This record gives sequence, structure tokens and C-alpha cells, in this order.
Amino acid sequence: MAPRDLDGYLRQRAAGTLSRRSFMAAAGLTGTAAWLAACGGGATQAPSAAATSGPTAAPTGTALAGGETEFYMYNWSGYIAETNIEEFKKRFSLANFVYDTYANNEELIAKLQGGASGYDIAAPTAEYVPGMVEEGFLQKLDLSRIPNVKYINDTYKNLWWDPTNEYQVPKDYGTTGILYRGKLVSTPPTSWAQFYEMAKGEASGKTVMVDSMGDVFVFPLKLLGYSLNSVDDNELNEARDILLDVAPHLLALDSDTYQDKMASEEASLVLGWTGPLLDLRANPDTADSAYSVPSEGTLFWMDTWVMMAEAPHPNLSYEWLNFIHEPEIQGAETNYNGYATCSDEAKKYVDQALLDDPSIFPPADVLPSLEGAQDTSGNQHRIDIWEEFKSKIGG
Repeated sequence: MAPRDLDGYLRQRAAGTLSRRSFMAAAGLTGTAAWLAACGGGATQAPSAAATSGPTAAPTGTALAGGETEFYMYNWSGYIAETNIEEFKKRFSLANFVYDTYANNEELIAKLQGGASGYDIAAPTAEYVPGMVEEGFLQKLDLSRIPNVKYINDTYKNLWWDPTNEYQVPKDYGTTGILYRGKLVSTPPTSWAQFYEMAKGEASGKTVMVDSMGDVFVFPLKLLGYSLNSVDDNELNEARDILLDVAPHLLALDSDTYQDKMASEEASLVLGWTGPLLDLRANPDTADSAYSVPSEGTLFWMDTWVMMAEAPHPNLSYEWLNFIHEPEIQGAETNYNGYATCSDEAKKYVDQALLDDPSIFPPADVLPSLEGAQDTSGNQHRIDIWEEFKSKIGG
């Protein structure tokens, strides 16, 4: 199927004829491909400019933050450029910037459901936003206090998880795929089928998967030719067989330090994300590290910034949301974490090598194989399989 024409899509959206799920989820491969193509995911549409190692200093905004001097963030580990944290602390004269981490969206939700509080900002993956709204974890955003949202490409706005842009601001996007050490594998894995056979064979005991139920289910479901969002019992049972078959061969589930396992050669194969790739490639000892988008297709995901319902420092929270989308600040984020920015203006500050890297900004020929996610975290069959799978890891 050919990607949907962007102009036609925009006209439909303006006329209100698309459902809130039709662009990302229900539209399936075609909708996601059109969406990504519209963003200028390929480097050819990105402005050419030199990269920056850090943000340019700006006048202090302490008065605008209402005298607040502490800020509490709940986020994935290593997901903010350290230079940006330091600039934010300096700009707003912060006495304390607390950065707590979670390994996956399920952990984030479970902690909140268990009563975790006191956080200002979090960064859930987009499909989890509606559920967080329903449970009262998030507050509506006053976009007039976040003027830098003007830099976010319109393609990333008004999507099914937040059709009126009231509860989240896009953070960045990426894919779930296969990382590997080239010198430790016999051939570069380019498919889930190869990943499956290698994990049970030459990479047995040296394969890691991220500790994220939604991402791991992508592997067996796409291998079988099903939607990664499947909740069909028969399809899930087939996926279960594959997961239980591979579980004894896994070294670990690890969302936070799998790059260390790759660097030490403890792991040669990983189901994961592109973020660690930059540091691994930059080190001569691990420059053979690579990433592939499996040919059967995989997950396209987008992470978001949200403000917690009882954020103790709402003024600083708004300042953060605006600060992080200053083009130079946002460009520094992509240069640091290796995930694609949703801001065209920020691309002026992104290293050209990253803009040209198909593992970070998916090229046009890869887009049709990408599928967006729905929130399937509450499906009990999936949960049961996940728990059984985890219990079998490593034998």
C-alpha cells in the first residue's frame, strides 16, 4: 500500500473526518508511514547547519518561575542531555533538580497507582497518555505558557492520544529494533526471524531484551505476521510459544544498562532502542555496534512530556516544557540521546551525521514497515504471558 498523501490527510484532518485513532493506530502501516514521511524523517528535508555541543546561555527566568527553586522529574534513565539540565538549573537558579528513573511505562504507571507523588514532570510513551488522563494523573496544559510549541512540526500534533493537545508535548521518537556487535555475530541480523535463530544459537546467553512488555511483544507478533497491537488470544498464544522458546537463551531483561553489556561483550545481540548507539559507535573499541529495523516490521514510538496533576512546582514545569523546545536546546537533546526530534527548527542544531543516519531518522523505504502502538498494557492475557516469560529467562 502506498503512503497516504499528506495534503489529502491535512485536508481531511481540517474537515474533522478522521477518527482520533485513524492516523497512528487504526490506519496501521500506511498511516504511520505517511505520518513519518510528512515529518521529513529523511535527512534530505532537514536544514543544513553545524551541530552544537550545548545550549546557548539565556537570560535568567527566576522571576518567571514564581520563586520556585526545586524541580522533580520522573523519566527514563539517561534521557536528558546533561548540558541541558545544567543550563536549566543555572537559568532558573535551582537549588535542587531531582531526576528519578523508571525502566518502562508499566513501572511508571504502577508507581503512580501505588501512590507515588511529588513529581512535576514525566515522559510516558504517547499511547499511555489517555490512560493517565483517565486515572487523574495528569493536568491540562496551558499552551499559552509554552510558546515554543510553535516549533513542533504540525504532523506531531492533534493525534489520537491527545487530539486537542491538552495533556502532552511531544518529546522525541524512535523505533524498536535489533542492536548487535558486528564482530561478535556471524552476519548482521536484518529480520526478527534471524534474531530468533541467533538468540537460540550463536548468541545464546548473550542476548538482551529491554524490560518493556510492549516492545518485547513486537518481536514474536511481527515475526508471525500479526499486528504488534494484537490482543487476539490465538495470536498471543502463538507469540507465547516463541517467547518461551527463546527465554532460556536470554542473558537479561535490561532497559537501562544494555549498552554496558554490549560494550563489555557480555551481550552481542539486543532487542532495544537506538539511544546507546551514539556512544558505542564513538568508542573505537565498540565502533562495530550497529542497529537494524527488522524487515517484517516493527514499532514506531513517540515519547511525550506531561505535567503531573499535583505538580508541586507548576511554574518551573511550564518553564521546562518551554525550555526543552527551544531549537538549540532540542537539537542538543537529539545529539545526546540519539532519538529523532519532532522540531524542524531544531534540526539546524543536529549533527548532520545523525540526520543522515537511517536508524535515527527512518528513510522512506522503511516507513511502510513501521506500526504505531495502542495501549495494550491492561490486556490480562498479555500480562500473564509476560510474567511467565520473565520467569523462564536464563533457564
